[in-house]
This record gives sequence, C-alpha cells and structure tokens, in this order.
Amino acid sequence: MEFRPWKIAVPRRKNAAPWADGTPGFLQAVLEGRGFGEPEAARAFLEGREELHDPMALADMDKAVDRVRRALEEGQKILVYGDYDCDGVTATVILYDYLENAGADVLYYIPAREEEGYGLNKAAIDRMKEARVDLIVTVDNGVTANEEVAYAGTLGIDVVVTDHHRPGETLPEAVAVVDPHRADCPYPFKDLCGAGVAFKLICALEDDSEGMLLEHYGDLLAIGTVADLVPLTGENRALVRAGMALLAESENPGVQALARRAGLDLAAITSENIAFGIAPRINVTGRIGSVDQAVELLLCQDEDRASQLAGEICALNDRRKELEGEIIRDIQGMLEGDPRLLDRRVLVLSGQGWNPGVIGIIAARLVERYGKPCVLLSILGEEARGSARSVEGFSIIQAIRSQEDRLVKCGGHPMAAGLTLRAEELAAFSQGIEDYAREQFPAMPLPTLGVDTVIRLGEATLENARRLEQLEPFGCGNPQPVLALVGAKVAKLAPMGKEGNHLRVTLEQDGVSAQAVLFGTGPDHFPMEEGELADVALVLSVNTFNGTQRSQLRILSIRPHGFDMAGKLKTGAAYQSLRRGEEPEEPLTFSREDLSVVFRWLRGHDPWKKGADLLAHRLGSSSCYGKVLAALDILGELGLISRKTQRGAETIQVLPAAGKADLDASPTYRIFQEKLVN
Repeated sequence: MEFRPWKIAVPRRKNAAPWADGTPGFLQAVLEGRGFGEPEAARAFLEGREELHDPMALADMDKAVDRVRRALEEGQKILVYGDYDCDGVTATVILYDYLENAGADVLYYIPAREEEGYGLNKAAIDRMKEARVDLIVTVDNGVTANEEVAYAGTLGIDVVVTDHHRPGETLPEAVAVVDPHRADCPYPFKDLCGAGVAFKLICALEDDSEGMLLEHYGDLLAIGTVADLVPLTGENRALVRAGMALLAESENPGVQALARRAGLDLAAITSENIAFGIAPRINVTGRIGSVDQAVELLLCQDEDRASQLAGEICALNDRRKELEGEIIRDIQGMLEGDPRLLDRRVLVLSGQGWNPGVIGIIAARLVERYGKPCVLLSILGEEARGSARSVEGFSIIQAIRSQEDRLVKCGGHPMAAGLTLRAEELAAFSQGIEDYAREQFPAMPLPTLGVDTVIRLGEATLENARRLEQLEPFGCGNPQPVLALVGAKVAKLAPMGKEGNHLRVTLEQDGVSAQAVLFGTGPDHFPMEEGELADVALVLSVNTFNGTQRSQLRILSIRPHGFDMAGKLKTGAAYQSLRRGEEPEEPLTFSREDLSVVFRWLRGHDPWKKGADLLAHRLGSSSCYGKVLAALDILGELGLISRKTQRGAETIQVLPAAGKADLDASPTYRIFQEKLVN
C-alpha cells in the first residue's frame, strides 16, 4: 500500500473560540476551511440559502429570448444542437421538451463522437438546411464555433449559442451568445453547466426568474450539474439541492428505470449516486452506443419502453467496463515490459485501436494509481485520438498546447483535455510533452489528499454524521469532508467480502472504539499489525439499513503513526531524477550495504505484500525511501526478486539464486556507480 501525502486545511486549535450557536468544534473547523469563517455565513450555507439569479442578467439573453419567441410565433423550425456527454444530453432534453410543450416545431441533434466529434460541424449544418431548419439553438457547445456559425448564416440559418465553456478571443457572430464566461457578461455566478445555461434560457422564455420551472426540470438539471463536475457552490448548490429533492420523488419514467437498473434507491439519492451510478450510464451512450438512446430514455413517458432502454444502456455500461479491462491489461503489459516509462514526468501511452470513448476514464485511473499526469492515445489509421488527465498544479491543456505544431485539434482545461494528432507525430509529441514538463516543472506537483480537519474518535457519532449531511450535495468545489485521526490504535482486523478483498478495521482512541471499512485492501496487504498506532483519513456518514441509522466510517488513507512523509517525498523525488538522468535537488547515494539491508529483510519476510512505503518505514534509520526504491529495482533487474501487481496491490517474492549476482549487470546500480565516479 502506498501512503499518500495529506494536506490538512484547518488543524484543530486547542483554544479556538466556539461559536455561540453550539456548532461542534470539528464542524466549525470544516466550515472555516471552506471559507465560512463567520457563524451567519455558515448558517446560510448549511440551510441552503444560496440565491437564484435573474436569467436576464446573462449577456445576450434578451436577444436569445426575442429570437426563440419569434420562431415560436411564426412556426419556424427550431433545432436543439447538443453534446454527447451527460451535461449535453440533459441540456438537450430540457430545452427540447420545453419547446415541444410550448408548441414549437422542434428537432434535436447530437453529433456522433467518433464520426463528427464535439460541437457544430458543417456537414451537420448542411443536413439542417435540407431539413428546412430556421434556427439552431446550441446547448453545452458553440461558443468557439465561429466558422460553423458563420457558415450557417450563409445558408440562411440563424444560431443562438448557449454554452458554459470559455470563449476564444472573438465570439461567434450569432444572433445571441449566452455564456456566463463571456468577458462582458455581468451574471454574478460563472460556474453554471451547459444544462444550467439551457435551464436559464427556458426560465427567461417563461418569465420565471424565481425558478418555478425547477419543479419540472430540476431532476434532470441536478443530474447534468453533478455529472459535469462544475463547483457545487453558490447557485449550483441551490439548483442541485432542489433537484435532488425532486429526484427522490421523480415521476420521470426514464430516470426511474435507469435508477432501478443501476440498483439505486431514488428516495435516498445522493450526489455520489448521481456521479457514479446515473451519470456514467448516460455518458456511455455517447462513448460506445448511440446517444439517442439516452435522449429517448429521458424523454420517454412509456414505462415499458423506458425499462427496455434502461436495460440496453446498462448493458452498454457493462461492455464499457469490459473494454476498459482490455485496455488496462494492454497498459500493464507495456509498463511491465518497459518499467522506465514510469520514470517520466508525464505518462504518455498509445495503443492500436483502443476505444477513444473510454480512454479518458482509464487515464483518470492511471493518474490516481501513479500520481502523475497521463495522456492516452488511440491509434486509428493515420490519426491518434486521445484523452488526458492531470494532477492539481499541472495544466495538462497548457502542456498539450505547447506541442501545437503537432496537433490536429485539442480542447479542455487544466485537469482534463482531449486531443487529436497525426499518428506519425506520436513519438515527437511524447518527447515534447516530457521536455515541456522538465523545463516548466523541475519538481512535478504531487497529488495530495485534502483533509478538512483533525478529530478524535469520540466525535465520530451519528449526531455528528447527520450534521455533516447538512453540507450536501457533495461534489466538485464542495467535496465530502475528509477527517483525520492521529495516533489511533488498530485494535482488530476482519476481512470482508466474498474474496476477503475488503477490511473491517476496529479503531480505538481515548477509550472509544469504532469500526471503519477499508475497501480494496485485504489483510495480507494491510500496512499495520493489530495493536499498532495509525494516522487515518476517513469520511463520516450516516448508514441506513432496515430503517435503522448508525454512523459509518470509511477509510480513504491509512499509514503508521510517525511515518516520515517528508523523507519519502524528498528521497523519492531524488531517485526519480536519477532514473531520468537528471541531477536531483537532494543528493542520494547507494551502496552494496543498502542493497543487502533490503534483501535481508525481504528474505525474512517472503513474500512481502505491504509495499515499498511500509518496507522503508520498518527499516527505519537503516534505510530511506529512495534507497528502498533503488534496491527493489536493482534486485528485480538481477532476477533476485519478482514483483507482481494485482488489483493495485504489489507482491514481492524472493527468487532462487542461480549464483552470485553481478551488480554491474543492473542498469540502476550503474547509475549510482557513474554518479560516484563523476
């Protein structure tokens, strides 16, 4: 198990002045860390008093309303032009359904991901001309489609853009461009998603500045907002809170059917259920199926047809998981065949015929696994199409744009991006990205686990879990609070699950005992023994089962109390620099004795299943993390140990020795020898 660095937002202060309203100290610290340092501001947040803003405050909204109303009055044909992700689908459904109910002659169109790509395209506009469309209203796209909007104008088709992405230097010459990110837009809240902007348009059309249309579209709006990972703060939080209350009693047959097929109870829906249960199933139709399935499902009023569509979509989701598994196995083979790929600052990998619709999900998993930015590219004929994900502090879109001469197209933001380039440019692109990272980031940013504050185990009560629920909905910009225990005793370990791949960990502190669950780690790979002290990062929530509520603790990160995290980061970075042929900021030496120390430990604890982090901790002052990493690489290169990773857990075994090992046969050992000579 790898021990992640934490960043504690607000350490508990012993003499902090308590709020007069009796807010518990730990909750006060959580709220302070999220910018609510005054009791009144905190109460407003907990009570969900965020304001819904007047849609007419959006720049060009008056022009958009006038043009759509004219189309309604004159019976003109309107096309809603959407996008194939969950935000774009829900935005399409919201606007299409509203216009249809208003009596419009309305169609919708969402481009195919593989054949057409994102946003407006001229071929689609040609088809709109053949269909005698008079007005195109974009949702979740269009703000950078200057050329396509101009082309539509030459065909006599007006365009109203509604979008939430950042515009370029010039806006499209559309009838209206409604986007809160316009530099001249006075709208007070900038973080609406595409469905949110579409919803504001129908509110403006209906003169509904107070949001009464939420009663009809709030459930879809909540799904789109949570799915698009926009901050769940301000107006978004108000919209999602209202929408989740409606989801609990949703009368939409499609939503009901999809939730049922996903095994979700709408009556107890959470933002996490939306993010990991509903949104991926809507997204999958745009990745490997037909996005029309998702639109039809959300518009469907027939329960039998809704159930059929939901079944088809869930089958697609299962197929998506299979495709991901195949690609992940390819990647594991690449990394095992060339371990030096992991020495790179940015992991750039490509494969023949990988499904472009799923590689973004896999890239995110690799970032989580290896703690570095990742670009995955699928080679499709003469092109390579890819998705990228990053860590906080490293803008992946800037890195990709540094290779502009090699790109066919790209788009995205600091944490995620998509790109296309010529397949023949792959090697040069990969090296160019690495060169950019080396020049701009001599020390690469590392992913950290954000911790809100430190608690004592006695504070992990059902009452306090209920208090934390007041911060819902959780998501981007308002994550579920992460709490830390420092120096808690690991009293007992009990395996969970059919294969024992999860653990129930009994923790003790200050005479208080509580159970916590740790998913994805079995007893063999757990880093501590019963009776040892640990530092634990966890979430506290309410668990409801058979009508009974109790507090529940879920472990996110655990490490031995007193683990030298600073030493790990410093010496680990030094070793990575040496592997890349660079001069480390901190010197790192290595000797035969360092190798012997690690090898003796492994022989005495064969097989070792608890990872390099704990191995360095157990060795204490006799070694350091960077030296342990070096020793493991050297022993592997000499064939003295095998290292196998399954389900994210590594097992190290000592192999029978055929004779005395020649250290000079290890490329890693030679790196240190060359440093000594120089």
